[in-house]
Amino acid sequence: MKRYTAQDEIKGLMEFIDGAPTPYHGVERLSAMLEDAGAVRLSEEERWDSLYPGMLYYFVRNESCIVAFRLGSRAPEKDGWRITLSHLDYPCLRIRPHTGSNTESYERLSAEVYGGIINHSWFDRPLSLAGRVYTRSGSGNGMKGVNINAARPLLQIPELALHMNHGANDNFKINTQTELLPFFSQDFDGGNSFTAFIASEAGVEEDELLSYDLSVVEAAPSCTLGESGEFLSAPHLDNGEMVYSSFRGFIEASEISEVCSMVIAFDHEEVGSTSDRGARSDLLTSTLRRIHDNIGLDEEDRRRALSQSIVCSADMAHASHPAYPATYEPGHKVYLNKGPVLKHSFSQTYIESPRAAAYFKLLCEEHQIPYQEFVNRNDLRGGSTVGPASAAALGALGFDMGNAIFSMHSVREFGGAMDVFYSTEFFEAFNSR
Repeated sequence: MKRYTAQDEIKGLMEFIDGAPTPYHGVERLSAMLEDAGAVRLSEEERWDSLYPGMLYYFVRNESCIVAFRLGSRAPEKDGWRITLSHLDYPCLRIRPHTGSNTESYERLSAEVYGGIINHSWFDRPLSLAGRVYTRSGSGNGMKGVNINAARPLLQIPELALHMNHGANDNFKINTQTELLPFFSQDFDGGNSFTAFIASEAGVEEDELLSYDLSVVEAAPSCTLGESGEFLSAPHLDNGEMVYSSFRGFIEASEISEVCSMVIAFDHEEVGSTSDRGARSDLLTSTLRRIHDNIGLDEEDRRRALSQSIVCSADMAHASHPAYPATYEPGHKVYLNKGPVLKHSFSQTYIESPRAAAYFKLLCEEHQIPYQEFVNRNDLRGGSTVGPASAAALGALGFDMGNAIFSMHSVREFGGAMDVFYSTEFFEAFNSR
């Protein structure tokens, strides 16, 4: 008897999405989920003296990336690891360090485009602010970080009226440097109040501010819609849905699994993954080596463990849009609410392995989880994931999968409500086998 229902997972996902508007908040939420499940927090800066089978462990790297793992009763050199990789970041607008220019009485915020956003989706909707702020601490050179989330309508980017832009419906092109600037306040004396506002949100004086990483985010909460609540409308389903369900499945499997398993939610995937918190860092390989050193594996057994491991790259997939049939491969239609999507790419932008595909299908069939398969058209360039490079670095078997959505990289995306239940079931099964 499962300990969770479809409604549990739908509600849990919406709460996670709404409570995690940035990777920093996502790490906070995931840490709380893990600690509720009895996980022990580690630190990369301290010694890991003894790691015990059956225990959940986790650590955070630089506030926006999180790793959790469990040693099973079966030795890793005998059965390998089950490793799930996802990412917490998503395309958005990031506030620049020196912002808040007052023009014609309006204080607009200078924002940088982060990742591949759909430009027009940011106009004419209530927006908010969230992120992490660093302030002075004490009388010396100390500093402290605090997450802030305005969690209310605060900003908007108004579009030029149709009467002044008669071609607005023909070809939407904008200058992101000059037009994609959120309105924050109005002061006819030419003043700026943004830094004072941020200091207030952080609970400090303005002169105590040192730096910040703030994102412009969707202000409206997630919701279900459709006649029977079968659809889900929410910001950053890509890739918050995979993060949530991969950690949920990992936690659920921890009570029954004998296999060693690990889940990682990286940062900076949307901009290439090349950072200390990205998938191109040493995080995956160094963590596995540290665990293997702790439990006394020599180099021979390390290689045995990696050769039997399986990597699941979990990133959302594209549903086939009925209004745009020329954008999908007709023999591989993908639908909302029909389960996880196995992604194929012979050019290896996704992990492509017939052996791993067979493993994925057998696992879904064993647990009665519906699944689908996706390929890109030859005449349309698709995306990529952290999967191929990560699996190659380990020399491990792997596959790419994710749930299907419409409107990927829009401020607000559109998915199937049941799919998060199917993916949590999948990750529970993956971490148990």
